[in-house]
Amino acid sequence: MKKKIFILCLTASMIFAQGCTNIKSLTSSSKSATTQENIASAVDINEEIFASGEARIEESGKGVAKMRAKQAAREELRKKLFKESETILKAYLLEINFYSKKISDQVLKDLGEYVADGVLFGAVEKTSWSENEKMYVVLSVDKNQVPLKTKETFIGHIDTIQAKLKEVRQKIQNIPVEGETYPQKTGSENKKSEIMLEENAPMLDNSDEFIDVQL
Repeated sequence: MKKKIFILCLTASMIFAQGCTNIKSLTSSSKSATTQENIASAVDINEEIFASGEARIEESGKGVAKMRAKQAAREELRKKLFKESETILKAYLLEINFYSKKISDQVLKDLGEYVADGVLFGAVEKTSWSENEKMYVVLSVDKNQVPLKTKETFIGHIDTIQAKLKEVRQKIQNIPVEGETYPQKTGSENKKSEIMLEENAPMLDNSDEFIDVQL
């Protein structure tokens, strides 16, 4: 019960933190009033995760400056997506208790980056403008995509591990061992024996998920 309460608190903290991050990004003292107004009119801070990027307009023109500003915005947005996905993944690990210790920090980082890259692929440009010889670009994604993609990725990771363990189990089961006998039966008796073997065989249920195998 305490664990579930903690997870709820963690989730609430994550949502609050993301809201604060958006507000901080919007009201940063380093941003001009025009920049803040353009961002505020282009995004919904309650429904989107966003980031802005800027680049100085050089001799190559506004087109190149906009491209560089967009790249900067994508990198900043990617950092935000990774941070939020990592928070959700850590909350999921609390649900699997002891076995969560078997997932290394590197695996967690890899999953978070995979989610960030996947969500970032769907980022859209909300607005762009030039000011003080600089180009500005704002990108955003639907914030609901982060928990959805994180859950899908985490479940897929566990499913892959289970599949690997079942494959290993099958290989071990097929290794002949001296002294091991297999009574020969025919017809209905043989079929009945196969059914009994399947029923008595150890299965991987929720309590047997050894997730120390890494992708």
